[in-house]
Amino acid sequence: MKHRSPPSREATLSLDAFAALMADSATLRRQAATAILAGKPVPAETSAALAQIRDMVDEAVDRDGMAVLPVDEDRVLRLDLSEEAGQLENDVLYLEEGREALMKHLGRQRHGLRDAVRQGLRELAVQGIETLLCQADALLRAPGQRFVTAVQPVWNAVGLGRFAAARATRTVLWSAAPLSGPGIADLHALPRRACVLAGSLGRQIVDATGRESASPLSLAKASLLEGINARLAMLLADPDWRAFAYVGSGLQFRRGETVLARQDSRESIDEDASLALLEHVHDIVDAVDPEREHFRVEDDGCDVVVTPTANAEDAGQEYAAREGLRALEQALGADFAKGPHLVCCTGQEGLELLEALLEKTRDVRCLFVGDREDLGRKARELCPHTALAAHPDIAAALFSAAAP
Repeated sequence: MKHRSPPSREATLSLDAFAALMADSATLRRQAATAILAGKPVPAETSAALAQIRDMVDEAVDRDGMAVLPVDEDRVLRLDLSEEAGQLENDVLYLEEGREALMKHLGRQRHGLRDAVRQGLRELAVQGIETLLCQADALLRAPGQRFVTAVQPVWNAVGLGRFAAARATRTVLWSAAPLSGPGIADLHALPRRACVLAGSLGRQIVDATGRESASPLSLAKASLLEGINARLAMLLADPDWRAFAYVGSGLQFRRGETVLARQDSRESIDEDASLALLEHVHDIVDAVDPEREHFRVEDDGCDVVVTPTANAEDAGQEYAAREGLRALEQALGADFAKGPHLVCCTGQEGLELLEALLEKTRDVRCLFVGDREDLGRKARELCPHTALAAHPDIAAALFSAAAP
């Protein structure tokens, strides 16, 4: 990345303009990855447009990757854009100089990349994979990165796409996040129909033919949740609160629960504002469900989650990986008891997904992504055939190296 002095406020991207640029980059990245995977040249205008976005983001950040983004005339938000800026730089390098140049760059940037790739190749050297199950956060979103701008890089999509086409019968991009609004359909850069999309932990599915399906919710709770979601959307449309859509998990209308970030790992939000938002969420839920008969609100200090409480009518619809995997299996007409499968996952949610898949069959390989040694050990305890990657870049490099 080219380093410049911190820009003046006038030269800084606004928060909305930055989000729009990243949305544009998703379209451009998909165009580039689609061309490369089809054996065609990337259109010159696509590469040029990505380079222009790289330059605009680069001009907004300081030497530490931080940027001051105006929310409106009176408010600014200081955010860490190092992942977004770094991945744009990686993509431009990849498109201009090729894969080998990028791998050399990543080898200097990501400690332990070469060793992790060498060791991981042994676990990924499996033929005839039935299902390649990729948790989106494991490949698209670095730890601490905000969800709304975690766009899959071109080189990442090409490596995954080549590996999937050569080794797997089906590829599933899995996430707790919704399909859109934004969701995984907006953020991945794979060609359309290259994979199955499983949002909301398998409760929203788009198969490889484009057919959509969704797990049922009770009509009463679905209607009430829509009321809560409408109020939350209205709240974040207010300039006083709009910044919350751009930190951490942002605002996600999942099928079965709603998530709203009130803080991120960098503590980008003033603590008083964060607590005020939490009070607003409770007020909104109380307005719709005053007795808290239908919903509960959970708060971990960063994300506030509004989840329907279970009753007989909602039996089998628990918001968990096990239930979502069952819904996915049914939607695809698949039998997950038949392996081998390869799951790429991260975090506690990834361990739950791995465990749910292992209940179907022990014929599973795992690529566990993340820098927490305790979670990596747990993954290996669950699945002895587990490779570890400390960062999504290392996981993507491993897929690239394992592709024929």
